Amino acid sequence: MEYNNYMQAVEVDKDLCTTIAMEECSELIQAISKGKRGKLDKDNLAEEIADVRICMSWLMNIFNIEFEEVNKWIDFKEDRITKRLNKGEFK
Repeated sequence: MEYNNYMQAVEVDKDLCTTIAMEECSELIQAISKGKRGKLDKDNLAEEIADVRICMSWLMNIFNIEFEEVNKWIDFKEDRITKRLNKGEFK
């Protein structure tokens, strides 16, 4: 069988996709940590961000989460961060 879209991975093995998502989040954390320690590999960080974004699409599909739901939370959290910044509470 030939596949033509990365989202088809969800059809092949949802459990594997969720495991990969956890692993990719861990790799992103590691890349961020290296950057904080002065060992930034910008290309690697961009790659890990890309991997996590792909996995977020998988997770949204697997758990039936619509963009509108995510966008609602993004709006809420961006507003909350802005309020905390303005109050000097972002620490």
